Amino acid sequence: MKNSINFSTLQSRNNIHVGAWLNFQPNDIMLLISNVNYTEIHLANGQKKLVATTLKILEERFAACGIFFRTHKSFLVNLNFIKRSNIEQYNEFIEMKNDYRVSISRRKKMAFVAKVDQHFYVQPKC
Repeated sequence: MKNSINFSTLQSRNNIHVGAWLNFQPNDIMLLISNVNYTEIHLANGQKKLVATTLKILEERFAACGIFFRTHKSFLVNLNFIKRSNIEQYNEFIEMKNDYRVSISRRKKMAFVAKVDQHFYVQPKC
């Protein structure tokens, strides 16, 4: 068709579709927060976007990058935006660069430590 637009050609190679005609570079996303069947996306520039895509689907789309980690059933964080973490017993959290505190589940605490260690010694793919 003459007037149709192929949106896949408008994206760069590393953009990832998050829903609602939105595509982002992985390094532009700081944090993703689950809200039932929606996901709130916190961007590095301070903006927030709400998309009708589950966190599970977005986790799968961002998996190849190697810079995201699911700390809890409600949170997917970009390791490049972690300000500090507290992994003491019974008080596990991550503080992001926007001062947002993210919970770390007890079951994922050791995997988080391993992922952070790997992240700072291995070059990310995105």
